[in-house]
Amino acid sequence: MADSYTNQALNLVREHIALAEPIVFALGFAESTVFLSLLVPSSALFLGIGGIHGAAGGSFWSVWLAASAGAAIGDILTFALGRYFKQDIGGLWPLRTRPQWYVLSRYYVKRYGMLGVFASKFGGMIRPFVPLVAGAMGMRWGRFLMVSPLSCLIWAGTFLAPGYALTAAFS
Repeated sequence: MADSYTNQALNLVREHIALAEPIVFALGFAESTVFLSLLVPSSALFLGIGGIHGAAGGSFWSVWLAASAGAAIGDILTFALGRYFKQDIGGLWPLRTRPQWYVLSRYYVKRYGMLGVFASKFGGMIRPFVPLVAGAMGMRWGRFLMVSPLSCLIWAGTFLAPGYALTAAFS
């Protein structure tokens, strides 16, 4: 019975394999975009997507790049919002109700600069807030763009690769 459900799921994924890249792009974008990230648990979804997409014969590389691109665009949009709103961001939801996220994000940017932006990609709840705060604190675009896309590549690969690896190990 379990094999029947597994085969049905794999067949469904195979029939719609072309949707994998747009889906992970959207998930990466949502995870890196301030406010949307609170609604979408992309990191956890990437683990499962990697496994089922790999089992269905999908390519890791195209999904990895799509997820990374979505995350990078989300980071850039969030950074731009921070530059636009500047000091007002502390009064916006959810930072207004969770001031510790704002304080921690400011700490990452002030103490570690570009390295803080990179490390925040792996920092759970503060992931989308550090680019926002970095923009508000006036980090230069060039510095942000040197580190954010690289962190997005490593983040997406970190959460997608285990599923593909497990699938390959059990194939």
